Amino acid sequence: MMDRLHAVSADQAPGRCDLPFVGSHVNEPRMQAPGIRAPIVGREMAQRKAGPAEGEETRDYRMISALERGLRVLRAFGPDNRAIGNAEIAQRVGLPKPTVSRITFTLTELGYLVHDADLSRYALGPGVLSLGFDVLAGMEIRDIARPIMRRLAEGAEASVFLGVPSGLEVIYVESCRSPVSMAIRLDVGSRLPMARTGIGRAYLAALPEDQRQALMARLAEAHGDDWPAIGAALTSAIATARERGFATAIGEWIPESNSAGAAIRRRDGTPAYLLNLGGLRSIITQEKLESDLGHRLAAAAREIEAAARGIL
Repeated sequence: MMDRLHAVSADQAPGRCDLPFVGSHVNEPRMQAPGIRAPIVGREMAQRKAGPAEGEETRDYRMISALERGLRVLRAFGPDNRAIGNAEIAQRVGLPKPTVSRITFTLTELGYLVHDADLSRYALGPGVLSLGFDVLAGMEIRDIARPIMRRLAEGAEASVFLGVPSGLEVIYVESCRSPVSMAIRLDVGSRLPMARTGIGRAYLAALPEDQRQALMARLAEAHGDDWPAIGAALTSAIATARERGFATAIGEWIPESNSAGAAIRRRDGTPAYLLNLGGLRSIITQEKLESDLGHRLAAAAREIEAAARGIL
């Protein structure tokens, strides 16, 4: 639960527009063909022609495995940035511990991790933070969406978030949080699962059919034995979202909360960004989401599209 419900202080959360208190609620390998030794010079071309060895996953020859593994290690840290050791990192990313040890040493030397020698554990370092700030600073959509999000959050006594899809998750890049919903401590940088959240379901519902089916196949593989139940609920939610313009999740990821999501689309109709509204189930009820707030969220998404047409 701590990976999902984490506290972020104001000086750590760029783009957050917390609202004044309203209402009376309590804040609750590179590839080598079998038997072929390509010379060092031109080896990549040989790999490209020969294809993968038997049993190997087919990969683009341009992929740099060392870089990909390093990024996997960085993604192993949860939103709370709890310090973890090489053994736990190796388990999370599916790499041998000696490999992880070399990667964490390198990332520490570069400033992307910090090492607690007494505990033999690592946490994300300032280098990662600087990369995140650079990304956020270049997102003009945040400045366009913020006043619309703030107005919606004030009127709904809910938290409103702007997100971007990333693999099988959605990442928040802007937030306007109402005090009555701050008990659920999500913020800029939080990562949400695609299949069990309103915002993730809204993204899937807005995708072209071929892209949606491809992503659903990846989700099925990721969820394993849990997929039959998750997939059935997701399929139903997508169908409903395509009819009414927003998707909902009723206590399916965080049991204490309900949420709705809507897509912000490009000119060609494909989803570029995502909008989420949510809060405690005692305040943001299913009935309120489906009869009122979800429709207001969808309207806000359309308003952002119109205001951001020059960059979408």
